[in-house]
Amino acid sequence: MGMPISVTLTSSGIGRAIDLDWMSSKFTSWAVTGSSSGTFTYTVEGALDDLQQISSANVAWFALSSATTANSSINIFAGPLAGIRLNASAVSSATLTLRALQGIGQ
Repeated sequence: MGMPISVTLTSSGIGRAIDLDWMSSKFTSWAVTGSSSGTFTYTVEGALDDLQQISSANVAWFALSSATTANSSINIFAGPLAGIRLNASAVSSATLTLRALQGIGQ
C-alpha cells in the first residue's frame, strides 16, 4: 500500500474494512480526522484474520484506539494487521475520516 487508503463516515455506523498486507507489513499507522463543527465518538478496530480468507461474519475485530469529540488522532501499531476499520458510535454534524498506511520492509 503506497498511498493512504481512506474511509469516511458522516453518520453512526461501521465503515468498510480496509484489507491490509499482513505478510509484508512491519507497522501500520492511521489517523482519524473529524470536522471541527460537530461531535463524534469512534473506535478504530483491527483484525488479525485475513479478510480475503475469512467470511466477514467470522472476523474477530478488536479496539485499537478510541476517542470522543476529538478533532484528530494519529496512531502506530507495531506489528502486522490484516484489516482495519472505523466504527462510529455517535456522529452529530460531523464528518469522520480514517486514513491508514502500512510500512513494508525489514
